[in-house]
Amino acid sequence: MREIVCPECGEKRQTIFGNYQYKESGLKNLWLEGVELFECACGQKFAIIPCVPELHGLIAQDLLKQKNQLSGREIRFLRKHMGLKAKDFAEYLGVNNVTVSRWERGEERPPQPTDRLIRLFYAGIMGLKDIAHELIMDMFREIMPNQEEQEIHFPIRKLKELDSCNFP
Repeated sequence: MREIVCPECGEKRQTIFGNYQYKESGLKNLWLEGVELFECACGQKFAIIPCVPELHGLIAQDLLKQKNQLSGREIRFLRKHMGLKAKDFAEYLGVNNVTVSRWERGEERPPQPTDRLIRLFYAGIMGLKDIAHELIMDMFREIMPNQEEQEIHFPIRKLKELDSCNFP
């Protein structure tokens, strides 16, 4: 915990640690656990989220390993984390960009082979050789088609394990 000056009213307040629904990620079902939170009497509230690029990389790895088929929001999260435009992503996958748009809006789900391709494509682009191997050997046998999005609870302390992140 630390004392922070409210950017709205200038009052000093202590932060607390708690859980935060990380809607800014584009994943409405993602909760960060143990994140530093600020709340002021004036109504100003925010979370202090460290090492966002590294955090998104770890979240993406968890998405790749989940048992459920990827949702549209999850596909969009992975695409954006790779830094690809929808048109380019569609081209790499061999589909029309309208198809990617339908997936990302949740109007339809990609077929299971395409879901697998998206996961492997991400792992390949991001240099995740071990995860790609794990997907091929184990995970693909267990992916459940067309399930509802599950809540994701991501412990922020996982960032401490990364050398590239100066986690406080």
